[in-house]
Amino acid sequence: EAESASKQRKVESPTKNYVFQQIQSSTPVAINLEMPSFPDLPKVMTRQSVQLGVGYLIENDDRFRHVVQLIGPPTAILELLGKGRPDPFTTLVQTVCHQQLSVKVCQGMFQRLLGLCGDRDNKILHPQSVVAESPDKIREVAKLSYRKIQYIQKIAARFLDGTFNSEVFEEASDQELRERMTQLPGIGEWTLEMFLIFQLHRHGGIPFGDVAIQSAMKLIYNIVPPADVTAKNEVSWMPSRAQMEAFALRWGPFGSIASLYLLRVADNVNAIFLPD
Repeated sequence: EAESASKQRKVESPTKNYVFQQIQSSTPVAINLEMPSFPDLPKVMTRQSVQLGVGYLIENDDRFRHVVQLIGPPTAILELLGKGRPDPFTTLVQTVCHQQLSVKVCQGMFQRLLGLCGDRDNKILHPQSVVAESPDKIREVAKLSYRKIQYIQKIAARFLDGTFNSEVFEEASDQELRERMTQLPGIGEWTLEMFLIFQLHRHGGIPFGDVAIQSAMKLIYNIVPPADVTAKNEVSWMPSRAQMEAFALRWGPFGSIASLYLLRVADNVNAIFLPD
């Protein structure tokens, strides 16, 4: 579906003021490169900061210019912002529930947990109810493992004691959030970076550990394996974090926007052709 949607887009050649325009949309999205370099960015992505970010990526990364011309304007990113931000506690617990299990199994577990400790209709989990409920009852109803129950109850406790609240998610910097959230059980780097992008809509999330991101960067930047890997003919090799970080420096403060484009590249890898 994503691939067919991308084929329906038509991209214009750059002009003085605009890099591209979505021709077939009733509300075209244009990127204005005459905007200032970047003033103090809001902590959360906005329509204006996304436009600024894409313009910055095009100006400062020759390879990314081709990516934007091929994928098109940031329509999907703007749609993500239009959906609003989900409840942080509910999202984190859902992420922990989903770890190492199939989507279908996890959905059933999480729905049962919502029925026990939250509002199932509005899909909101209440931290006070999670902390108050006994692990045995959660295990009986939701079928979660005791380890995951321990994780989500500790996360709930951090929301109740003020370590995390709406003010923290609104005001803390990306790095401050990383430092706080890595202290939570069951929350690793991949979960954290995805949370910054998809739930908090922050500008600086880059999930270097994501296979799709690795694959896209390998293609876009023609990252080659070291000689010892080449000698072993390991076709499944992926770039190291250090290799990816060297290119990500070109993205400035707009890592989340770049990452969302890279995920689109990974979805359309067979249709992406970049000049040498």
